[in-house]
Amino acid sequence: MDMDEENTTVPVWEKLYLHGIFFPLVFVLGFLLSVFEPIYLFLSGKEISDAIWPYAYRTLQWTMSLRESIFVFTLMMSALLFLTFLVLQRQLKGNENKRWANAIGVLLIGFIAGFIGLFFALDQFYLRGAFLLLPTLYGFLLLSILLMVGGFPHLPKEGKPLLIVKHTMHIAGVFFAAWLVMPGIPAMIGMAPSPPPAPLIGYGADPGPFDTSLSIHPYPVPQEVEDIRDDREKNIEFSVYLTLPHLPEDSQIQTIPLAILTHGWGYPTYEEYTDWIAHLSAKGMAVAFVQYPSHINPEVPDDFDDIDQFGASNWPHHQYRALAFAAAFDELERVALQENRTVEIDAVLGNHTIDPSHLWLGGHSLGGAYVFLSLYESMERQWGNETLFLDFESPWTRPSHLELQPNMSRLPDSTMVHIAQGIDDMSVDSCYSVHHQAMFSMLPQEHVLFIELQSDLYGFPRLVGSHYLPTDSVHDTLADWGIYRRIDAQADWVVARSRGDVITESWAYEHLINSPLLTTMGQWSDGTDVLPLLIHHEALLLNDDFARCKN
Repeated sequence: MDMDEENTTVPVWEKLYLHGIFFPLVFVLGFLLSVFEPIYLFLSGKEISDAIWPYAYRTLQWTMSLRESIFVFTLMMSALLFLTFLVLQRQLKGNENKRWANAIGVLLIGFIAGFIGLFFALDQFYLRGAFLLLPTLYGFLLLSILLMVGGFPHLPKEGKPLLIVKHTMHIAGVFFAAWLVMPGIPAMIGMAPSPPPAPLIGYGADPGPFDTSLSIHPYPVPQEVEDIRDDREKNIEFSVYLTLPHLPEDSQIQTIPLAILTHGWGYPTYEEYTDWIAHLSAKGMAVAFVQYPSHINPEVPDDFDDIDQFGASNWPHHQYRALAFAAAFDELERVALQENRTVEIDAVLGNHTIDPSHLWLGGHSLGGAYVFLSLYESMERQWGNETLFLDFESPWTRPSHLELQPNMSRLPDSTMVHIAQGIDDMSVDSCYSVHHQAMFSMLPQEHVLFIELQSDLYGFPRLVGSHYLPTDSVHDTLADWGIYRRIDAQADWVVARSRGDVITESWAYEHLINSPLLTTMGQWSDGTDVLPLLIHHEALLLNDDFARCKN
């Protein structure tokens, strides 16, 4: 057999190895595997936010799980380091790794590198430094595999350029992995200060005093809306989820107020807002969670002039969703507010009735902006004419259409407004909140607050004012103190007014205006104050920080 014939029998991967490009290709393969899903979704026509969302959601779940299992996490990382030590000890005795083992290691390095890249992209645009343990986990895995594959970092004795590049990259990778690990060490060993727990009593504590029950009432989606529904929501039976308090039979209470809550864009999920609903309903309110279609595709003319300014937009989507709102409100009125209400409502409320003249309206993200739609429907039905609380959490763009504007002249004297947003909300610009606040300039200044939840990266877990704080998935200490404590006070104020309880009304009121009862956020475990809520009156006119919003 001659030399040429022998060369033809050498496997392709062996040739790649001999030319020094086998392991780089394995690294690239691992990297592509980790980012395959978002790239595939993007190339298949999804918007970049939709393409990254499955990974983002899993990242959120992983990080929350790591928070809750830090002891197990520490044990696992200790075991991983011990395994790394055993492999290094074996290498020092002259036992080299099998080539296939190194190939698997390089594949994993590429795989982890891809996840690290995705994490940093999410951290820049969404997480804003909120999580320590996930990059710490990635750092531990990267460090261990680098050491097991490449051994202790060192520069080669021979001056071959490829060897120098290889070992330099190995050293850089080890230092990078160590940099990822270091910020999480104080949390792992219990040295980082911990945030205050949720209040044990009073506002922000466990919901109470009433138990509650849920009934679900599908409503007929108007045909013109049904025709433009996206396939992503075809399996959803849009409904009003009505949560009612269980009042004692001998209670002197005759009526209970009504609360209406609307979800964010793409979040028609009752389970993401149960904490919010519980704090409202357990105070003694009937809470209607209204699902509306997010993913719709109305026909948009080619010459349509898309205008989104001053907190409002002229997108035709608003008009179709407003039709769904009207249908949902009709269903709510039919099943719960009329004399011939449904049997299941009767079974819970008995002799009590729901009085919508005392009304709470709230929502999150697009649902926060759609508080204006809820307000329009309510004013047309003469609801909320005695007491009205409006709660906008991280609100997005409201409709600018003239026919959808609520009649502000119908707002009762007893109207209060909270517009709240995390200071590191990377999904919705704060100018929307500022312009929403300006819509209520006819009300007393102290009754219309723009509230910013500050991020406090002092201890562990870190407190970050993100867009998703009002959802169950991101319910943490910052939400307990900055959101649910306010929700409790809001519900108490509306309920107290419906009963004529002036003492409770006054106490709740003090928690809803710019006072230390509202802004104080507790202390870290070492006694350091958590950064307080920031309160702005007439932010568009009086605060230079929002001067850009005027344009």
